[in-house]
Amino acid sequence: MRVPVRDTVGAGDAFCAGYLSGLLDGLPPAERLARANTLGAFAVASDGDWEGLPRRDELGLLAAAPGTAIR
Repeated sequence: MRVPVRDTVGAGDAFCAGYLSGLLDGLPPAERLARANTLGAFAVASDGDWEGLPRRDELGLLAAAPGTAIR
């Protein structure tokens, strides 16, 4: 996954948080790593440590197909 890099601060923490949240959600290892990678990408694509990360209730939106309308 390629994203524009704005700020690398917090990328490792976001990766770990994604992996651990996947573990707590009972995801298999490959899906935990996919979530961790996605959260790391969110972290580097925004300014600050955590400001660009999705909230827990938004994690399901990460699986939405491109172009999906969310209301």
